[in-house]
Amino acid sequence: MQSILAESNYWFLGNLNYLDALLSLEITEGIVSSSIKDIKIDDLETIEDCSPIEITDQSRRVQIKFSNVLAYQLTDESYWASENHDGITKNILCMHNNSEYLKYVMKNSIIKECIDNPVKHYSLTLADDIIDVITISEPSLELI
Repeated sequence: MQSILAESNYWFLGNLNYLDALLSLEITEGIVSSSIKDIKIDDLETIEDCSPIEITDQSRRVQIKFSNVLAYQLTDESYWASENHDGITKNILCMHNNSEYLKYVMKNSIIKECIDNPVKHYSLTLADDIIDVITISEPSLELI
């Protein structure tokens, strides 16, 4: 199922719901339009021949569920900085080993005293949002 995420460069967050340690996300595929437009930026500059990214009737939707969530954060991609300075990865859904976010959560919580299972950090890199999830379970993905 993760291969379906790799088939598109653009996914948008449609819905986020958190209840009882279950984080449920619905994401929708963005499709590059065949129409060409010029984009004017704040009366300063015009970028010519741009193709908008749109959600259409042909856009696929995927539901991603993280159970046993210990922490999560959502960051607007405009304010996100990669800790490894590689920029945004091409993988939409990634598992990180020994990340700065995981270290921060483990240091500033009582998770290590309460949880015996290995704690994992996943990130979901979307067109407008970056979602980091700390959990002890692997996510499930379903085409909807």
